[in-house]
Amino acid sequence: MRTLSALFRNILFVIGVTLVALGLGNTLVAHFKVREYQSALARTPPPVAAEQTFEKSTKLHHFSSEAWSRRSLSQAKLDFYHVLHTVGWFMLCSGALCAIIAARRQRYRQPRWVSSSAEHG
Repeated sequence: MRTLSALFRNILFVIGVTLVALGLGNTLVAHFKVREYQSALARTPPPVAAEQTFEKSTKLHHFSSEAWSRRSLSQAKLDFYHVLHTVGWFMLCSGALCAIIAARRQRYRQPRWVSSSAEHG
């Protein structure tokens, strides 16, 4: 119990635990959202090329259909959640590393009374 309270007074350990919690949350949320938007992209029809609907010489005005808008929005959200998933793993790993370093420092730290008595003796 004494070691645990000493660990939670160590700022590196607190940062590590916080990063692990945030990274785990980001990774889990991103994992489920990636699945959701991948299925949404699979349900939306693919965009139709202008050459298939009009002649090549026809000049088209720039407009977007509702299906194209939904598809591009789903693709943007999917890309965002891929980035969030990667950042979540980075936070998880760096938080674990910080917590491990803090725990090892705490474990191998000499008590203050040992170092002061060695100097005076």
